[in-house]
Amino acid sequence: MEDRSVHVVTTLSTRPQAPEAFAGAMRELVQAGRGLPGNRRFEAYQGTSDPREFVVIEVWDSDEAADAHLSADHTEQTFAAIGPLLAVPSAIVRHVRVA
Repeated sequence: MEDRSVHVVTTLSTRPQAPEAFAGAMRELVQAGRGLPGNRRFEAYQGTSDPREFVVIEVWDSDEAADAHLSADHTEQTFAAIGPLLAVPSAIVRHVRVA
């Protein structure tokens, strides 16, 4: 049976004064995302050598489930709140398992 789950990796860099506030927003987003249908994994990590660097790893049953998360009210509210905290735009990349 082929695994068609969607793995989403997002890299984010905050402004120098923003890591703590950003981490708080990520904790809320992760908790909300874990409760959505189709979510298998949702975790946020902060860099150890540079606390301004974050990586978010998500696994969804399908593209539709990942899309539903992106259009959810809590996600849109979080994106609006964290926008001013980012040093550069986030990079969101979807992957499927090949091996």
